[in-house]
This record gives sequence, C-alpha cells and structure tokens, in this order.
Amino acid sequence: MKIKKNVLDFIKNTGFSSIPRNEGTRLINKNGTINIKRTGLKFSQRFDVFHWLINMKWPTFFLLLFVGFIIANTFFALIYVSLGIEGLSGVYSNKWFEQFMEAFYFSAQTLTTLGYGAISPLSTGHNIVASFEAFIGLLSFATSTGLLYGRFSRPKAKIMFSNQAIVSPYRETGKGLMVRLINSKDDQLINVNASLILSWLDAIDGARKFQKLELEMNRIEMLVSSWTIVHPITENSPLANWGAQKSEDRDLEIYLQIDAYDETYSQQIHTRTSYKFDEVVWGAKFKPILGNNDQGQATLNLEFFHDYDSVPLKEN
Repeated sequence: MKIKKNVLDFIKNTGFSSIPRNEGTRLINKNGTINIKRTGLKFSQRFDVFHWLINMKWPTFFLLLFVGFIIANTFFALIYVSLGIEGLSGVYSNKWFEQFMEAFYFSAQTLTTLGYGAISPLSTGHNIVASFEAFIGLLSFATSTGLLYGRFSRPKAKIMFSNQAIVSPYRETGKGLMVRLINSKDDQLINVNASLILSWLDAIDGARKFQKLELEMNRIEMLVSSWTIVHPITENSPLANWGAQKSEDRDLEIYLQIDAYDETYSQQIHTRTSYKFDEVVWGAKFKPILGNNDQGQATLNLEFFHDYDSVPLKEN
C-alpha cells in the first residue's frame, strides 16, 4: 500500500513547540519577528546595548546622541564651576547661570576637540578635567561613528508581502495557495529562495504539526518585478480538501521565509512573514500590477499590490 507523501513530511526541528498551550496567538508576527516574550531573566542578562543601538529607529538614535551630548557637557560644566570659575580664563560674569553656560560651551569645545581658544583652563584641576573630557570625547565620537556606519552598512531586506495569502484557481491542479511579494528598494536581489511552511493543530492528538509546502518555483535568479509564490494544492498537499472553516478549526498558520543576495551590500539577507487562517482568502485572484507606459518601459502599479478579486474555486 502506497503511503501519501504528506504523511511522511512532518518537520520536527522548526524550533517551535508542538504543544499548543506553549505558544501565543501566532508563531511569527507579520513583520517577521518571533512572537515570544522572554521572562525570568535579569535585565542585565537579556539586554544587549549594541543590539539595542543598532536596531532602534533613526529618530530615536539621533535623539539619544543629542541627549547624551547635552548630559555629558552639563556634567563637566558643573565640575568646572564647582572647581571655581576663576580656573577658566575668559569668563568674566559674576552670575552663576552665565558662568555655567560659559563652562558648558567650553565643555562642548573640549569634548569635540574643537577648541576656539576664547576660554582655556588655568588651574591644575581644570586641566586634569579637560584632559579627561577630551579623552572621553574621542572615545564617544569613535563609538558614535562606528554605530552610524554599522547602521548604514547593515543590509536590511525591504521586501513587501501581500497582506493576504489567497487560494486561487490554478492550472490543471484546480487551485493553489499564493503569496505575492516585491522588492520595494532600487537595489538588485539575486539568487532569491523561498520556503513556505504550513502549521496546524492535528485533529487527533491536538499537537501542532509543521510541513514544508512544495512550491511551483522556490528559486529565481533575480527579483526584478513581482513574484507570486505558488503552492499547487494537489491530492498530496496537506491543504487538499481544506477550506476557510477547516483552516480556522485547525488554527492554520503559514510561514514564509525569503533568502536572497543583495548586490549593493554584497551580503546575504533574510526576511519572513506569516499568515494566520483569517489572513488566507479562499477563492480569490490577485489583481494585475504589471504593465508598460507610453515609452515602452515596464511598470509596476503598486496601488493594487494588495488587491484581489473574488473568484470561484474548482474542486480537486
């Protein structure tokens, strides 16, 4: 007796638990992050400064640098004033706030090693503090420059996925599971590989099962325009005889992984997304987005990238 292929293809090394009570509402978030929260560790054990600085948003990063610059100069300005403002030449005001501001400006010039020369340290204490501040300034700007370079040079995939996966009529197989994607950046992605994994709750033991779905085409040489990833739903597909209701009952989730080589950064990049049962539309067809303009140039109309039309499905 021949056993169907889909019975033999369960994946056990996905990294996710097969016990439903150990998982959240979904395995992978739409933005590709893992939907898990770590608890039971001290803040120092789970917090990584470099990872935090590299991955934070650009406005937050620049605001942090600015706030750090203000705090550092305020700290050193207070030290200069506490040592006695007479230890700085070029400061003539008798008011504390004006003295503090002059010390703040001097600190900013010292920290950046700019040094206009209008104010300079006279006493030994002020010279020691200024020397230490200059040393801190060199380290700080070297670190900031390294972080800036790291953020700019870090490759990041800008692949846009359709909001919904659809089950659409497909050739002689009757229907197929489809996801559409494009590269929203102007850089070139080559050797693009796709992997589609289906996850569901088994009706017998209630455990979560994982199976890699066979694709019509799992690799393309270059992602030039759009790519519709297709899993033909044949009699050997785990989605055979499924529908919207069964997908909900089995808590279906589809996990899509894209790996590609970015020519701009000369590095491999990775990105992923997932679709829950309520994000899979049964009986739909993506609206066309490819065309050309009056000059004969190929165009992508992204206004309709996520749009689809309802269509009847064929029975396998």
